[in-house]
Amino acid sequence: MSSYWVRPATPLDGKAVRDLARRVVREFRLAARWPDPPALADGQDFMWVVEAGRGEIVGSCGLRETPAGAWELHSLYLAPEFRGFGLGRSLVENALLVARRHGAPSVVFGAPAEFHEAQSLVRRLGFTEAGPGEAGGARRYRLVLAGLA
Repeated sequence: MSSYWVRPATPLDGKAVRDLARRVVREFRLAARWPDPPALADGQDFMWVVEAGRGEIVGSCGLRETPAGAWELHSLYLAPEFRGFGLGRSLVENALLVARRHGAPSVVFGAPAEFHEAQSLVRRLGFTEAGPGEAGGARRYRLVLAGLA
């Protein structure tokens, strides 16, 4: 593995994050039924990327507050050759730290059933299954951060 760093995403990273997402969903043959990640937006929407080597984006993770006030982890993608080095964990832990700083009572995460590694990661971080997700076969997880959320 080459050198890498986790950093806040910029609007210029949007295309690279979308390309990474497409690559990962194709890996699991989900391109026809799993949506692209949302565009980077202003407000309570945060995104981080893993940049490797010469500026290649090899990982991403987003966190946003929905209009209903729920906090959602999204766009958790990592190129296959960069898995197993703790980068996904670093991305999610960073997002959870920001959620706590903003007073989020809980964070939810949805993933296709085929994303076994992502589901295993969030369970190791304390998320519990919260029922089916929105897309066919998806799983939904929730982590309570504070109080009785």
